[in-house]
Amino acid sequence: MSRGSEGGPLSPVPLYVSYGSNMDPARLAARTGADPARVAARYAVRLRGFRLAFAKRNDDGTGFATLLAEHAAEAEGIAYDLTDDELARLDRVEGVPGHYLRAIVEVIPRAGGPALAAVTYLANPARLADGLKPPCWYLAHFLAARDLLSPAWVAWLERVETAD
Repeated sequence: MSRGSEGGPLSPVPLYVSYGSNMDPARLAARTGADPARVAARYAVRLRGFRLAFAKRNDDGTGFATLLAEHAAEAEGIAYDLTDDELARLDRVEGVPGHYLRAIVEVIPRAGGPALAAVTYLANPARLADGLKPPCWYLAHFLAARDLLSPAWVAWLERVETAD
């Protein structure tokens, strides 16, 4: 983790944090064209004040992930250094602005260190709905990051009821 760890200025490369299917480094590399070796140099972060919910209505009626503001909550995610071009590709894949909107959030590395600003995607409020369930294939991408997520977070993800 090079970003701000020596107290110096932040790298001009944007820090991107995924709390969803892009936690799978192979999926993120395929979606952005990023070098898989660079994407593999990811690390775990916490997002305080957010709750993970499968409340973004996908076109097939299933629920995709978003973060909802909740004061006492905390979500886990995976941070990556991406270029502006890679983020622009991710904007298209994530359906900005119809499905998701880019947002800046504060993340805290699980390994310790100062809070950092990161780009993420939050569901377009017009796409939010209650009672949605994610598809099994989608949730499998979350679990591809089990090597960096806390055991409690992995256990919670494994208990999520899927649509299929």
